[in-house]
Formats: sequence, C-alpha cells, structure tokens
Amino acid sequence: MSSKPDFYVYTAEGATLAPGTSETINIPVQADADFILRKMTHFADIALADQTESSRVLPLVTVQITDTGSGRQLMDSPVPISAIFGSGEMPHILSNPRLWRANSNISITLTNYSAATTYNVGLFFIGEKLYKS
Repeated sequence: MSSKPDFYVYTAEGATLAPGTSETINIPVQADADFILRKMTHFADIALADQTESSRVLPLVTVQITDTGSGRQLMDSPVPISAIFGSGEMPHILSNPRLWRANSNISITLTNYSAATTYNVGLFFIGEKLYKS
C-alpha cells in the first residue's frame, strides 16, 4: 500500500507568554494520515502591534519539541525560537524531514526568558500528509 502526499500545515497559535512564564501546546496529528515535517516558521508580536519587515519581533523565547508517539525530544535542551524556526519568507528547512505518526502529538513547550516583554507567539509546522491510497 503506497501513500499519497499532500501539502499540509499544523499550527500552534495563541500562546501569550508573560516574562518568565512557560506554556505547553499539544498539536494532535490527525488520524487520517501520517505527517512529514519539512519546514518550520514562527510569528510573534507584542500587544498585537503593527509590524514592518524592519520592526519584526524576535521573541526571547525558547522552544522544546517532543514527539509524544515515541516520547523523543527533538533537542537535548530548549533552544531559542529563532535558532530553529524561520520566518514565512525564509523558513527553517529540516535537513532530514521528520515523520510524525497519525494519532500522535507534537508537544511544544515555550518559555519566555525576557525580563519585561510579553509575547504572542505562533508556530507553523509545514510539510505534507501521507494519505494511504
């Protein structure tokens, strides 16, 4: 039985991180297909303020990603979000695409290490679903 790939994006939006706080977001990988993660992007703002290319927010936030299906963490310790997530124009491209099995979860822990700034953060996992044909 072969699989038919189709473009898909899983999103983790709505995290509002006050200084010194953490939040864990779980993204359920849908039961209809496995997911191959190929690129990652993020977007952040401060109090929903307008942004231009030159005023883009680079949040002081770390990220730790765990595959709950296998229990594996994808990094040995939390890393700054800008080190592993690109922008929409320049996404972070994984050198080895990552397979997430159907019915698993992408678990993301975000931690704001800023002393004074609250960030709104969205993460985008870009790849393709592998539908069984």
